[in-house]
Amino acid sequence: MHFDTRASLALYKTNLQLHLRLCALLRENSLRWIDASTHSISTCSTEFETVIDRLLAADDWAAVTLAAGEMPWKAAQHQLNAVQRLAETMIGSHSAFVTSAQETLSTWQRDAAAALRETTGAMPLSTTLRDLIEDYLPSVSPPRAAPGKPSGARKEAH
Repeated sequence: MHFDTRASLALYKTNLQLHLRLCALLRENSLRWIDASTHSISTCSTEFETVIDRLLAADDWAAVTLAAGEMPWKAAQHQLNAVQRLAETMIGSHSAFVTSAQETLSTWQRDAAAALRETTGAMPLSTTLRDLIEDYLPSVSPPRAAPGKPSGARKEAH
């Protein structure tokens, strides 16, 4: 049996490239989520500062009451915008990840097939395993029929 080590090395490198690309995709996905979270926090902070500035700039209690009365509406608007942004991020991030993952898996499949084709002596896994078993284990074959009895003979019922 001849086992070509170049095939296993080529497959190892191809699989390593697959893992590296999938890690990069997960990192990109995480960065999109971090960006969305940062934007949400920044928007919330800006809204809060705007309301506080209006409260501090108020000349009388009527202006303070008006500014304080707008706070729940502004908070609700901010929450709605945050949920919309989260949904957009979720859909966009999922779509980008799935598309990139499909491309990555297609590339891996093509590279793995090419690695097997290009190496000489590469053989299917089943052939390799059968040859290993034959080389290292005693041959196990079905029991032979007793001499004089055909192997397909049945016992007769009395």
